[in-house]
Amino acid sequence: MFDTSVLFEANYNSKADIVVNQGGSSSGKTYSILQVLFIRLIESRNVITVVGQDIPNLKAGALRDALDIYESSKELKILIPEYNKTDRIFSASNGSIMEFKSYQNAQDAKSGKRDYSFFNEVNGVPKPVFEQIHLRTKKQTFIDYNPDAEFWVHDEIIGQPNVELLISDHRHN
Repeated sequence: MFDTSVLFEANYNSKADIVVNQGGSSSGKTYSILQVLFIRLIESRNVITVVGQDIPNLKAGALRDALDIYESSKELKILIPEYNKTDRIFSASNGSIMEFKSYQNAQDAKSGKRDYSFFNEVNGVPKPVFEQIHLRTKKQTFIDYNPDAEFWVHDEIIGQPNVELLISDHRHN
């Protein structure tokens, strides 16, 4: 379906509730997580929400990578026959969806439940938004960010029970 990396395997095989991917630019963290989410989309009926600080950042980052993965795989196009560009939603034949969204505040983030969530460049997402989305995520939450400076993830997520930290750099891409 597509070539994967060691980072894909680590994310795919993680049993943690929250999988934190800390890595430098071009380490492959976003790409690997999206590959995992595409597999989850076709394995069983799931709702997946990819969250970014705003839509322009999603379009330039995670959504661009998702479209690259999707467009380069004939198998994915068969199993996930629809991409709605306006709503930024991939729809699979089995009823699964993967949506790309941003939330203005915690109240806005209270809408909807999902099986998986992915916070792309989570250092741009307010902690209350993360808390509301994670609270409404049934199976697993993925996080990625570049380690530019410490922020709430370092203080309140890493080191907690059922959290796995994966560290990557350009060699993992």
